[in-house]
Amino acid sequence: MAKAKAKAKTKAKAKAKAKAKAKAKPNDLKRLILAAEKVFMAKYDSGDADGLAALYTQDGEIMPPNAAIAKGAAELKKLFKSFWDEGATTIKLDTVEVEGSGGLAYEVGRYALSGQAGAIDHGKYIVVWKKVGGQWKLHRDIFNSDVAPPPAGGA
Repeated sequence: MAKAKAKAKTKAKAKAKAKAKAKAKPNDLKRLILAAEKVFMAKYDSGDADGLAALYTQDGEIMPPNAAIAKGAAELKKLFKSFWDEGATTIKLDTVEVEGSGGLAYEVGRYALSGQAGAIDHGKYIVVWKKVGGQWKLHRDIFNSDVAPPPAGGA
């Protein structure tokens, strides 16, 4: 009888430990995404197009507003360079939500772009992250501005 009680107690402890570990996973995932976000901001702010493209999956995509999808490293680098050419040389990302399961996760957040002229743009984004070779990489990235477009016809 004592063995059965001890076995049941051990099972209950293992179950509680597994539940605690499962609960910790979302926090671990958010911590990993936040760390990757810091790397992204540093590479963006330093003008490192190669480094930024390396943070995406091989077939990673960015879906910018009012433009074609940029897919793959060469197009991603070209897109980042176009942002810098327009004066958006600094980015600030603020993660609002992270959820995931298995090898996929998503992140919802807000962004702000600025440069020598000051604030340039701000808005929101969603990123689908994919685990590749044990590393979380950006897979699909879409953003849109909260800034109203200029009036049509150049008022």
